[in-house]
Amino acid sequence: MSEIHYFPRYSQPENVVTNNTLLLLLRLHQYNRFKFEKFMDLICTEQDVQLVSSWLQFHQQKGTGKSILDGFIAQDSIKIAVETKLTEAFDPTQLENHLAVFRDEQHKLLILLSPSLGEISSSQLALVREGAMSRNIQVIHTSFENIVEKARNCLSEHDEEMLALVTDYESFCSDMDLLPRDEYMMFVPACGQSFEVNERLHLYYCPETYSRRKTKYLGIYAQKSVRAIGQIAKIVACAVNIDTNDVIVADEQNTLTEDEQERILEAAREARVRNWDLTTGHKFYLCDTMRETAFNKTSRRGLRNFRYFDLEEVLGNKVPHDVVALAASLRQRTWE
Repeated sequence: MSEIHYFPRYSQPENVVTNNTLLLLLRLHQYNRFKFEKFMDLICTEQDVQLVSSWLQFHQQKGTGKSILDGFIAQDSIKIAVETKLTEAFDPTQLENHLAVFRDEQHKLLILLSPSLGEISSSQLALVREGAMSRNIQVIHTSFENIVEKARNCLSEHDEEMLALVTDYESFCSDMDLLPRDEYMMFVPACGQSFEVNERLHLYYCPETYSRRKTKYLGIYAQKSVRAIGQIAKIVACAVNIDTNDVIVADEQNTLTEDEQERILEAAREARVRNWDLTTGHKFYLCDTMRETAFNKTSRRGLRNFRYFDLEEVLGNKVPHDVVALAASLRQRTWE
């Protein structure tokens, strides 16, 4: 099944980031109001910001003052505003001015969005919140990583379309260098039949259209275990001509060494034996070297598609820079 990009990649960076984030929120609200409310609750509660339990209210036998209705449904008025900073700090004066966008809405929320939480100090945030509170406006500061995490947490594995949307938003944020955790992340795809080739050639391939974040590490998974790990050196989309031994890279800024070209060619030849065509429409994740490991899955169900691991969480904030040491450390850990 081919994948599509839900979010545009090319525009003014700050504007497109804000618009894509709002699009994610809108699509989640349209998809399932209860899951949207759960998402908003997850975003807000960790900062002690409380929203009403339900913005859409159902009532039975509601009194009007003159009569009793058998029942009615009412939608509260809501306004959510987003201010985004990609590299610079938030300006408290600008944020104060932004509060003027709110009018007589019943629920008002200003989201400050940035790659990390260091773009505004706690004292500055407290001042902004103090000014907003008098106007009944809630203010939260969150990161793109947090948006992705909380959106996933409010969905189930059966929400396939929305999960695909979140995955593409995550990939978009990674492409824009908005996910600082990428430095500690390991991308683990299920390799299955190609495992031996992936490990031997120190690479992984998938359709070019697949949305994946730019992690630092690649793990090769088969038979309920991450069996090899390497540090990703390059990710290249290319056309492969097996007959002429040519590899033509789509992005001219990316160049391949002779060894990298030969490994891609060999992977394409091996794939042809399985009736897989890697000659067009694929991208290759290339590692200079890979090391065997045994990061075993303990639950009975195998890996479906792919998964990301934050190695600081897995290894307790101690991620070895050397791949040999990293592979050894992972042998002492398991996952579900």
